[in-house]
This record gives sequence, structure tokens and C-alpha cells, in this order.
Amino acid sequence: MEFIASVIAIAVAYQAMKAYRLAKERTLLYLNLSFVLIGVGLLVDGLSNLIVLLARAQRGSLFIFNLGYTINFLAQLVAYGLLVFAYLYQTRSMGQIALAALPIMFIERNAFTELILIFLLFYVATQTAMNYSVNKNVNALLVFGAFASLAVAHVFFLLFILAPVFYPLAYIAQLFGFLLLLAMLLRVNQPV
Repeated sequence: MEFIASVIAIAVAYQAMKAYRLAKERTLLYLNLSFVLIGVGLLVDGLSNLIVLLARAQRGSLFIFNLGYTINFLAQLVAYGLLVFAYLYQTRSMGQIALAALPIMFIERNAFTELILIFLLFYVATQTAMNYSVNKNVNALLVFGAFASLAVAHVFFLLFILAPVFYPLAYIAQLFGFLLLLAMLLRVNQPV
């Protein structure tokens, strides 16, 4: 699932760059950079998981497992942080940006790290919902649906700590969110 999500994220990044070249809208550039980071993070995490599976979870391979997750988390943190910054920049609310350096223990599906990503994604989903309420067009709805789905995916990743059934649901929600963004960018990049 991570490899598929990585390919879709890179496709979203490619389409965002095409749209940026046409519209020169800075938000699309941030979307491109964000999804390049997300795609690379998912690819690294997927490769580290594959190495662990091939090594049959030997002690040394668990370090690679945690390293892959850490890289994926940091990539998502920066990516979603960029999107939050883009929305704050777009609304000229720069005074609201307050980031604190927190020591974080990067362990696979750590509740604290998932809460950080959930917070960032809920902020972006709220901004896209407000955009949809103003614009009322299909593209704005697709963007809102995508980020709402990504927020739900990370809620499911958090709930996975309690019950394993949420793990595949989290990946399905994540893939759905990526596909909605890809659909929006394909619509935007269609010749008129």
C-alpha cells in the first residue's frame, strides 16, 4: 500500500507542478513540494518495511524499520507544515505561525506523532472546507474531500494502536485522499 500511495503522491506532485506552470499560483508550488516529500517518505518507509520483511525481523533490521518510519513522519510533518504555511500565507495570517521545537520519540505509529499530523491535516481540511463554502465548485470539493480523507486516515493510524482493524482502513483512506487530489489536478490541467 505504501508503494502505491507513493506513486499516487508523486503523480499528485507532477500534476501540481503542471498546474503551477500554467497558473503561477504559489499554493500549487507548495502542493507540489508537499507531495514530493510525502511520496519520498512513503517510498522510504515502504522500502524499510520490505527490508524488515526480507530479513525476517531480525534485531538489526528493526533499526531500519524505525528509521524508515522516522523519515516518513518527518517528510509528512514538513509537507503538511508547508500546506499550513501556504494557507496562512494566502490569508496573510503570518502572526498565527508559532512553531516550537519538541523532542519527539519516533516510534512506529506513535500516538504523539500521529496527533501532530492530525492537527496539521485538520487545519488544512478546515481551510479547504472554507474555500469550498465560498467557491462551491467541484475542484474545491475534491480538495476538501482529499484533505478530510487524509485527516481520517491519520485518525485511523492513531486508532490502530487500539485495534489492528484500523490499519488497512487508514491506508484505504490515505489512498482515497491522494486519488481525490490527483482527480482535481487532472481536471485543472485539462485543456479548455
